[in-house]
Amino acid sequence: MAYIPHTAADVEEMLASIGAKSVDELFRDVPKELLLKEPLSIPAFSEFETERYFEERAAENRVWGPGRNFLGAGAYQHFIPSACLYLISRGEFMTCYTPYQAEVSQGTLQAIFEFQSHIASMTGLEVANASMYDGASALAEALTMAVREKGKDLVYLPELLHPAYRAVCETFLREIEVEIRTIPAAGALTDWNGVKDLKEASAVVVATPNCLGGIEDGAAARVLADKAGALLVACVNPTSLAILAAPGEYGADIAVGESQPLGIPLSFGGPYAGFFASKRSLMRKMPGRIIGRTTDKNGNEGFVLTLQTREQHIRREKATSNICTNQGLFALLATTYITFIGKEGLVEVAETSLVRTQQLADALAPLGVERFDGSPTFHEVVLRLPIPAEDFRRAMKEKHHILPGFAVKNWFPNLKGADNLLLVNCTEVVTAQDIKHYASAASMVLDPVSDAVGV
Repeated sequence: MAYIPHTAADVEEMLASIGAKSVDELFRDVPKELLLKEPLSIPAFSEFETERYFEERAAENRVWGPGRNFLGAGAYQHFIPSACLYLISRGEFMTCYTPYQAEVSQGTLQAIFEFQSHIASMTGLEVANASMYDGASALAEALTMAVREKGKDLVYLPELLHPAYRAVCETFLREIEVEIRTIPAAGALTDWNGVKDLKEASAVVVATPNCLGGIEDGAAARVLADKAGALLVACVNPTSLAILAAPGEYGADIAVGESQPLGIPLSFGGPYAGFFASKRSLMRKMPGRIIGRTTDKNGNEGFVLTLQTREQHIRREKATSNICTNQGLFALLATTYITFIGKEGLVEVAETSLVRTQQLADALAPLGVERFDGSPTFHEVVLRLPIPAEDFRRAMKEKHHILPGFAVKNWFPNLKGADNLLLVNCTEVVTAQDIKHYASAASMVLDPVSDAVGV
């Protein structure tokens, strides 16, 4: 890291150039009660001592590598080819900004175009935009797009939609006075026939796999959407699309999701990149922007910003969204991942993840661990433990250094038996030996006698 000193003369020169009288004036908009009243109590370290201090603090962090992490719940640990991270670290990509000038942004525009092409192919829909902030905001934008199209101030969300996604949708729709009604669950799947007093709506959402890992019936969701006169919005895990039906196959009008499983590392919740695809008929109501491929007057191929529906480009009253610089770097990372892994590789990742998850559930069955229900699942499954899930998680983490899964009661505290329900996830980075290790550790946790003597 470069060392860039700010001498008193440097500070005075910078303040003079921007017309500020003091550093405090730069922070005048910060409420006074939030400003530091006295210097921080920090010991006067030398450079060496400072490095040593922070290295020691960093060493206190525990890294949960492949084979130790079975915690999915919306963010998934996959293998990322080293070439992917190398490419996005190149200066021409790492430092790029919104490609306002197409003539000097051809590389960036082509990369985004490739991202759109991949997403359109995976979702089975005709057009895709240049990415969104994340999966949750992509879903919220899809709902506001549906409201613009259908004009009804009502949408239906499944009970088994990821709670974080629901919270973001509630925030978006509250401000435009759109009502949200819930499609109830039956076990680990949505009850598409369980809606009482069905009303006309702008959107019906199907989340598949849902937040409990269940693979939903897209065709049944399409039937409900038709009854409500609504658009069908599919919220999907992109990895699952390698082996499950694409949203376009069961009649979805819009498909959204989170690109994180496509080669984006786990990083304390983000930043990530959402994806957004739709039928061609809805293209002009799509938020964000679309990159197009064309030819110039000499017949040379080029890339341009074809549709720009953000308020910086068109009249505010015509804008469909105020989304600004998108997550272009992470969309590029997803693009490189799909390119390097390839179609066959994506299928292998998905199939291996599915198989490993089933193998883990089977390995725990002799310990009195049961599946929550018999619903079809992808790479997550809810298990019913003979002890409280939080107790199991704590013991597996502290005694065996394994993150064993997610306690379902954090999402659904009123679900019958929620205290003992654990959501576990396996991806292709989990090996058969990792599963044996998990089962061995679980047997000691679930048998206090053997655990006490260190068997």
